[in-house]
Amino acid sequence: MNDINSIRVIREGENNIEVVDNPTSYPLIGTGKHGAVFKISSDQCVKIYTKPKNVLRESEALKNAQDSPIVPKLYEVGDNYIIMEFIEGPTLLEHLQAKGNITQDITQKILSLILEMKRLNFVRVDPKLKQVIVTKEEEFRVIDHVFSYSKKKADIPVGLLAGLSNLGLLSTFLEQVKLIDPESYEEWRNFKELEKNGGF
Repeated sequence: MNDINSIRVIREGENNIEVVDNPTSYPLIGTGKHGAVFKISSDQCVKIYTKPKNVLRESEALKNAQDSPIVPKLYEVGDNYIIMEFIEGPTLLEHLQAKGNITQDITQKILSLILEMKRLNFVRVDPKLKQVIVTKEEEFRVIDHVFSYSKKKADIPVGLLAGLSNLGLLSTFLEQVKLIDPESYEEWRNFKELEKNGGF
């Protein structure tokens, strides 16, 4: 039996999602703050949510951005699930950890990603490293859009910069941004000092 509605997930604590029951043959491929993701075919996955309001938020974000190459294709929306495109590849976090450095090409792709998020009128323009998938063509795709149109944290991409800082790659990234996009560099260059002083 491969009935999506038979999969049950619950939220344990602030950020922990637990799969209570999965009588299907669909393998679990990941969990986040809002639900669990199962692979249902070679090119599709289903995200099961703990709260219906988050189904609405993410499905609306995906619908609004279907003309963009940075978001997964949307196939079906249910009461507590969304079937979307399965994107094969490591996260940008895993990609950078494996390489141990950040190239100017990657920096350019991050900047292009941010520009596209702004074009889509996302309220939250902060592509966190673990929410960006690097495809085999080395294109960047963004997953987890629950708060893309509803929750802004800061004017600068705090999660992105903090992630790069944790990897020891922030200084190199900012030097490359300075060459490619001086305006963004001016906005972001004080992040490290603000971070140190507890500003974020």
